[in-house]
Amino acid sequence: MATTRRQFIKRSAGAVTVSLVMPNLWLTSARAQEVQDVNRRILVVIGLYGGNDGLNTVVPYSDSRYQSLRPVLGFKDVDLKDSQGTSTIIDSNFGLHPALSELKAMYDARKVAIVLGVSYPNPNLSHFLSQDIWQTANTSGGLGNGWLGKYADQKLVGQSGLSAISIGGSLPKAMFADKFVVPNISSFANYTYQTDGRFQGDRTNQINTFNTLNSRTFDAGSFTAYIGDTGMDAVSGAKQVQDAVATYSSTVTYPAQNSLASALKMVAQVASTIPQANLFYVQLGGFDHHSQEIGSNADPTNKLIGQHFNLLKNVSQGVKAFYDDMAAHSLADKLVLMTWSEFGRRPNENASHGTDHGTTSPQFVIGDPVAGGLYGEQPSLSDLDSAGNMKVKVDFRSIYATILDKWLGADSQSILGAKYDDLGFLT
Repeated sequence: MATTRRQFIKRSAGAVTVSLVMPNLWLTSARAQEVQDVNRRILVVIGLYGGNDGLNTVVPYSDSRYQSLRPVLGFKDVDLKDSQGTSTIIDSNFGLHPALSELKAMYDARKVAIVLGVSYPNPNLSHFLSQDIWQTANTSGGLGNGWLGKYADQKLVGQSGLSAISIGGSLPKAMFADKFVVPNISSFANYTYQTDGRFQGDRTNQINTFNTLNSRTFDAGSFTAYIGDTGMDAVSGAKQVQDAVATYSSTVTYPAQNSLASALKMVAQVASTIPQANLFYVQLGGFDHHSQEIGSNADPTNKLIGQHFNLLKNVSQGVKAFYDDMAAHSLADKLVLMTWSEFGRRPNENASHGTDHGTTSPQFVIGDPVAGGLYGEQPSLSDLDSAGNMKVKVDFRSIYATILDKWLGADSQSILGAKYDDLGFLT
């Protein structure tokens, strides 16, 4: 299908750096509004790329089948305690991975919903296709715009251009839209008009030249007019964003060397200073653990160190620091976070102390508005499919539908293409 010039500009703007995506009108009313809007609803979506091992995240420690399938990787009840010796067991059947001590405390405070057995019918075990399926909510090849992009097209057009933001990496397919441009911010330092660094003294001249070229009179509605308007708005808008986040302050210390925590801190910087910014996407990769999921070369069977432990610790510590930061800015009651990962891992461990691509995995929904607890259904480890994988119990689109309907005030059926169950974790 042919792409119109408007679609070309919007898609291009969403995929590149700030110098092409920041209209100055986005913040014209920001200074006059209170960040603590009583009707504000913030959603942060966290993509865990690579296929998180759900069975070692929410551990069915009392299931003898789990123990037999994972003689090395499996956690017993005595293993489920954090570095301080505090138990991470949540009930008689499940415990959280010991790296998730911060999330365990939030779970105990009823701020974490865990949805068990999540995937979709006939799961695809390709990273790329399954990621597309999750991000578009389309199980027929993962085609079309993203589920968040469709929401933006329905609810955010005409609102601030900062209503939805992607942090880090590249613009996720989840935020592809037709009518709404979603900016992607890799760093605030680079979130500015880029001039030739070899000639710092000539920066003003370069900007003036750019402004002159783009402020010329063009035919109304023409391709060049769209390009010119976008360029002009971008230069002034970028400065306004930097000015806003420069006012951010916090007493919360985010963990060092934690890329997810760094991204979530950027979310806090924007959310606490720009009241229109309410939909965010961040990501953490590295969950494709076909080997050495646990341990190190010196200690290969230690389940309390290794790749999976480190990633889950980054999630737990990053989310807790971010939550504390938002609470300090009186925004905790206006905040919901959710995780997703394109698939889980196989129930059985492999010979390399890893796990291969599987089907279902649990997902987390976190925040003060969440009715914490267990939702969905844990797949049986004694009744696997023909490939030896767990059977799907909850369609991931039910999570999306619950959030769209109950938190974002949208019509989930029109966005997702069908009606899905309300899972009940938002009242």
